[in-house]
Amino acid sequence: MRPLLFTLLACAATSVFAADSLTVAAPAPAADPAALDQRFHDTVQPFVGKYCAGCHGGPMPTAQFNLKGYTSLEQVKEDFPRWQLLAHRLGAHEMPPKRMPQPSQAEIDKIIAFVHGVEAGEIRAHGGDPGLVLARRLSNSEYDYTIRDLTGQDLQVARQFPVDPANTAGFDNSGESLTMSPALLNKYLQAARQVADNMVLTPDGIDFAPHAMLVETDREKYAIQNIIAFYEAQPTDFADYFQAAWQYRYRAQMGQPKATLNQIAAQEKISAGYLPKVWAVLHDKNAIGPVARLQAMWNALPAPSGQPAPWQMAQLHADCMQMREFVIKIRSHTAVQFAAPHVEGLPGQSQPLHNWRLKEYAASHRQSDPAALRADNEPAPALRPVPRFPKLHEDASPRWAILMANARATDPDLVYPAGQKARYVAAFARFADVFPDTFYVRERGRYWPDNSVDQGRLLSAGYHNSGGYYRDDTALMQLVLDKKGQGQLNRLWDEFDFVADQTANTWTQYYFNQSGEVDGNGDESGSPRPEHNKITDTAVIMGLRDKYLAKAAADPNASKDAPEAIRYNFARIDGVLRHVEAERKAAEPRQIQAMLRFAERAYRRPLTERDKKDLLGYYKTLRQKSQLGHEDALRDCVVSILMSPDFLYRFDLQSVADAKAKPAPGKAYAAVALSQYNLASRLSYFLWSSMPDQELLEHAARGDLSQPKVLMAETRRMLGDRRMIGLATEFTGNWLVFRQFETNNSVDRQRFPTFNDDLREAMFQEPVHYMNDIIARDGSVLDLLYGDYTFVNPPLARHYGMPAVAGGTDHWVKVDHATEYGRGGILPMAVFMTANSPGLRTSPVKRGNWVVQKVLGIRVPPPPPVVPELPSDESKTDAPIREMLAQHHKNPFCASCHERFDSFGLVFEGYGPVGDKRAKDLAGRPIDASAVFPGGVEAVGVAGLKNFIRSSRQDNFVDNLSRKLLAFALNRSLEMSDDELVEKMKANLAANDYRFSALVETIVQSPQFLNRRVTAEGAAQNAPQPGAPKPQQPSPLIKASFKKAD
Repeated sequence: MRPLLFTLLACAATSVFAADSLTVAAPAPAADPAALDQRFHDTVQPFVGKYCAGCHGGPMPTAQFNLKGYTSLEQVKEDFPRWQLLAHRLGAHEMPPKRMPQPSQAEIDKIIAFVHGVEAGEIRAHGGDPGLVLARRLSNSEYDYTIRDLTGQDLQVARQFPVDPANTAGFDNSGESLTMSPALLNKYLQAARQVADNMVLTPDGIDFAPHAMLVETDREKYAIQNIIAFYEAQPTDFADYFQAAWQYRYRAQMGQPKATLNQIAAQEKISAGYLPKVWAVLHDKNAIGPVARLQAMWNALPAPSGQPAPWQMAQLHADCMQMREFVIKIRSHTAVQFAAPHVEGLPGQSQPLHNWRLKEYAASHRQSDPAALRADNEPAPALRPVPRFPKLHEDASPRWAILMANARATDPDLVYPAGQKARYVAAFARFADVFPDTFYVRERGRYWPDNSVDQGRLLSAGYHNSGGYYRDDTALMQLVLDKKGQGQLNRLWDEFDFVADQTANTWTQYYFNQSGEVDGNGDESGSPRPEHNKITDTAVIMGLRDKYLAKAAADPNASKDAPEAIRYNFARIDGVLRHVEAERKAAEPRQIQAMLRFAERAYRRPLTERDKKDLLGYYKTLRQKSQLGHEDALRDCVVSILMSPDFLYRFDLQSVADAKAKPAPGKAYAAVALSQYNLASRLSYFLWSSMPDQELLEHAARGDLSQPKVLMAETRRMLGDRRMIGLATEFTGNWLVFRQFETNNSVDRQRFPTFNDDLREAMFQEPVHYMNDIIARDGSVLDLLYGDYTFVNPPLARHYGMPAVAGGTDHWVKVDHATEYGRGGILPMAVFMTANSPGLRTSPVKRGNWVVQKVLGIRVPPPPPVVPELPSDESKTDAPIREMLAQHHKNPFCASCHERFDSFGLVFEGYGPVGDKRAKDLAGRPIDASAVFPGGVEAVGVAGLKNFIRSSRQDNFVDNLSRKLLAFALNRSLEMSDDELVEKMKANLAANDYRFSALVETIVQSPQFLNRRVTAEGAAQNAPQPGAPKPQQPSPLIKASFKKAD
């Protein structure tokens, strides 16, 4: 049987029987096929000959619909949608034409009964049929989403692929349209290589970076960004802790009388270890100095009289920020300053000495400098002029020293009563112990701690003439992080060396570019290359160390800590290098196993022993025969996995071939339940357009995913997951035909300068955010039509004339009462107004046709091959578009179609070609947004359209949405046998307040979703089976993949 929607669309191209709406009537009791065949010959054929054959018979039938050509019941079944439309038009007395002889109602009733009987018989025989579904490749969107969830990076490599064609249902996720070509296969190979280039070897296995990882700078950027991201994610804002302490202080008034500090910390997402330390300082009974001053600010915070209003909480936060600024000021003015050790003949920036200075700074962030304080009977030091630019003198910045001295001299909070120095030094030390001058050092310039220049050198050691990095996060480790966080941060710094060789690279640069200083050759000279050792060998490192120690020993005025600094520097370097060597060797087996786990996730099922053998054999061949290193061999294995049909193809969809299959009693088809892993994939690609997550796969492994309770629980969990954005984008985008709008370039940007890339992207995202909101809160699908709200970001808010929205283009807010701005629901969204406008004018025809066909699902015949074109530029027309259309309608042949949809588009005349509200058209004429809908209903604007749909076309919308979502879920066009399920979806939807979840839950519990059709041997074999042999070399792999996929 031909798929229903395919046949309907084909029918619409030629049939004059296309109706305004098609409501599936309750099927009549199924008649015996022999009886139906007899009724066809005894009743239907004579009826056709008497009332229809005059127009729809002979060699040139009207609308190419030859009713005389049907000579058997089987022919009627094969083209059944036309007969459904025929029955509808007969029942509505729209056919035969009024000028022709008219059948009696009894005669009409017999034809309608015959059509319903055929339908009932087909539903009885095929109801629940999973349908013939072809195994297919991943769609472009599925490929991108799957790579995102497989690698953890949104690489969007499929943007370079050709646009996927849609099937007859309008979706690009069907084997009916997704094919493989040599050119596309080459695109897949390029994409696989791009993904593999982003692979990172870690101590625990493999990971993926957001960018290629092929050169040293790529690796450094990856490791640095991971560390910085970790730092910036930590709760280190003092104001947050002061506010949390306030909430604990007034926990009873805040409705949490039994809350603990740990509970408040968890609630406010701050450190449970650090909050008690802050609380203790705020309640120190012997407070003096900065602690007393901070307590005074703390005690001045107002107590709540009840649950605070939002403005009161905002004021509280502002007060806590003032407390924070006080702490930052005190700590910046009392931070300890260090200079590098001195050795005659070595510059202050010599790395062995400079690194000691960095070590001392790292240990001092919880210390206070007593020299910063002065007694009230001492005169303030004179202020000194500050140099405009920083420079170095013996590894220190004189400019910074002057800035610090001037700041201390003018800070009254650093003055203590004469005779009480010891008490105040201790108070400042206590203050510093809890409030470090920094939790971590994010960046260092060459003149650090003066970072007024050289900004952006993240994690830099601040070397003058070479790169290098130094870790300084002691205060963060000690005060804020728990053991888990400490372990994560330590691991990130270990990975910095493991992934990026930062210590080895820094040592190599230093050895060749600066270490010649120890021989008196200047601070920009290096040492000669060792003859018998690698530069990173311990013997080379320690040999250079001994030279520096001898240099320090020869200087009687060298700093006492110079030898210790030298030993620390070279021991640290050698220790790191030896550790990384051992860790890399130990990690190789773990990385190979991680590659196999990657394959298992990519294949979305457990690996067979053959799979493992093939992949490990391929790796071994690459190492031994191709002489590739470990990392390059693993990259090629990743390419092999991503080129495998087991990754590229959706085998969970494929119908099963079995020559012994027999239909169930009373059915015309045979079916088999999906395997647990296939069900996991079908569910995840339906709801997320992506691969199953770990939880789904664990249920599949346990074998309980198909159990109704588990299936429903997983479905509801998935509906609440952020990955539902996949369905919101792919289903809604293809259903409402805006999926490719991101590349829309039809707007004349000179005539519409506000239409830029940001606005275009915002227009595209609006219906996605709208649908995603309905899904997330399980709202009513009728909100798509009638919702009095929308979502906007700053560019879209400006375009809509709404109050300004703060933030960047990725900041979206919900706008209630959107009808005040002419918005609300999907109908007036700018993306649809723009996509259905030809450029320099509006198009009531395109806009109306979009509402009628795409939103409501009412089929309308396509236009004839030659249609008179309306002027392209509205500003140059002599009459409004409405009047030009009225002239067009004077042709009865044209009017018969246009009267079905033009009115649905005329109500949008208040929106310009780019969807902006307007009172006049582009020629300056007043807008008329009135319309007369089918049945003579008069209405004005979008509000009138919504009222008409609510009263007369809502059932069409619900039926269309149900059919579209089912076609999307099943990855195929619908068939007549799916009508019963559609009716069940609609009934469940109405019974559950039209909540979106009712549609989804009905689908995933249906036999069509849970089963696969069993076909005769050899059917549906357009793609390889799981576990097929895989090649051992790249070129055979590609050829085999294409051969199998062809």
